[in-house]
Amino acid sequence: MKLAASFSTEPEAYIAKGMLEDNGIDAVVVPNNMATLYAAGAAWAPIELYVPDGELERAQSLLAEHE
Repeated sequence: MKLAASFSTEPEAYIAKGMLEDNGIDAVVVPNNMATLYAAGAAWAPIELYVPDGELERAQSLLAEHE
């Protein structure tokens, strides 16, 4: 698995995950509890979105299209 993107909130990460899965790319959100405990937590504790190694380039392209 490769890191495809980082987000400041879980809802953003799960929206991106759903979009990738709708396009046939498996995705895993790795939440960071510090981001939910502290308002500024996301700045130093982002929520990460991972995809399979072979799908990284396609996933990043799709994410960029939907920013």
